[in-house]
Amino acid sequence: MIKVIDAHVHYHIYARKIPEHCKEFLENVEETRMTLKNEFVEIEKILLVPSHPCHSDDCYDGFYIDYEERKRNPDLYLQWGEVNPWRCDVRRELDKQYSLGIIGIKLHPVHHAFKPNAYREEEGGLKQLLYVYEFAEDHDLPILIHTGTSIGVESRNKYADPIYADDVAKDFPKLRIILAHAGRPLWYNTAFHMARFTRNVFLEISSIPPKNILKVLPRLHEISDKVIYGSDFPAFKGQDLAEYAYQVYNVLKDEKIMRDNVKRILKIS
Repeated sequence: MIKVIDAHVHYHIYARKIPEHCKEFLENVEETRMTLKNEFVEIEKILLVPSHPCHSDDCYDGFYIDYEERKRNPDLYLQWGEVNPWRCDVRRELDKQYSLGIIGIKLHPVHHAFKPNAYREEEGGLKQLLYVYEFAEDHDLPILIHTGTSIGVESRNKYADPIYADDVAKDFPKLRIILAHAGRPLWYNTAFHMARFTRNVFLEISSIPPKNILKVLPRLHEISDKVIYGSDFPAFKGQDLAEYAYQVYNVLKDEKIMRDNVKRILKIS
């Protein structure tokens, strides 16, 4: 029995609590199952990600929906915070989310329409985004940045290139930066290179079909200490949480990726 920590689950999507303009996405994720255990694996912890599956002008997407679920089952769930730097009073919102016990901060450039390095003067000087990184560094919180394309309504994939996070890694060397989806599918090489050669950059492999992981990231085991498992559940029709974890493990054969790395990198018990 393999113990698994799933670092990327969208509970509020599974619960179908998303904005009306996002709901066409739900046709893609029918018959999903939040199974926590089968004969091969047990999902020990789930990290809830509040991002909507579409462009959003919300300040915090589904954060408070996920929070209510986390309160009902605190032994199972941990939670990423999230803010939209265009729509939030970032200082107030992060203080509030931090007081509720977040383990990191998720940024979704594709759905909130900004470059991860937009805080820099030559990129527009988005001060609210600068404060997100400063807050994360000051509170020793990792940043999970969506990288790679999205088919969600009004997604802006020009913001999806992981190279924009290179500035963040260099400007905030104490900050742990996790590249969600490892740049799927256009920027796998960029994401891998950044994780391999930049001390504070890590890969998260959610939503890459298990059978394809080592095809698109053939040298993944060279950086196995810097790779985090996630499912992106519910990501496709019929996805089962425990079965998906087993399929990934059956390809990678690495318990560090499935559990130990996330505990060490995110500093969770």
